[in-house]
Amino acid sequence: MLDIMVDLETLGNKPGCAILSIGAVAFDPVEQKIDDDGFYRVVSRASCKKAKLHEDQDTINWWERQSEAARQVLTDALAKSASPLKDALIDLNMYLTSFGPAKKIRIWGNGADFDNAILCLCYQAAGVQMPWDFWNNRCFRTLKNLAPQIKVGRSGTYHNALDDARTQADHALKIFALMGNRMNLSNGATT
Repeated sequence: MLDIMVDLETLGNKPGCAILSIGAVAFDPVEQKIDDDGFYRVVSRASCKKAKLHEDQDTINWWERQSEAARQVLTDALAKSASPLKDALIDLNMYLTSFGPAKKIRIWGNGADFDNAILCLCYQAAGVQMPWDFWNNRCFRTLKNLAPQIKVGRSGTYHNALDDARTQADHALKIFALMGNRMNLSNGATT
């Protein structure tokens, strides 16, 4: 599995914002499989501040309107058990490269200007090498707009990074199944 769906819970909506958690799930569009385990880390807010990542008040206000289950990440990110940003990214790298060579991994995020862009700046701020090449960034938002008729039921908690990554990967698989005959899924090129 070289395709990885990433979801972030953040304290902003622009690159350079602090992150609360990282969720990732490997998936295979050809075999129609999703990694059962996935990856999840809560990230220390203090470590994000130390890395000079910003928090936006509008986003903090938005979090206050979410479910109690979703808001738990705010508490968890303040706990001593939260991973420092650098450690969370190193752990993410280990998860990503467990599926194949770093140069072949494709990272999917929900918006070309959101998850992937924010994650890239987090790597830079923490001084950790990003394991995938920039040209292997993929936009899930664009993919789902190619097949708006495909709807997927939610599982888990809205705004839990791992649950959101799983739901998005499941949605992507359904779209790839529909498009299968028109796509060469091994390299992402249309035929």
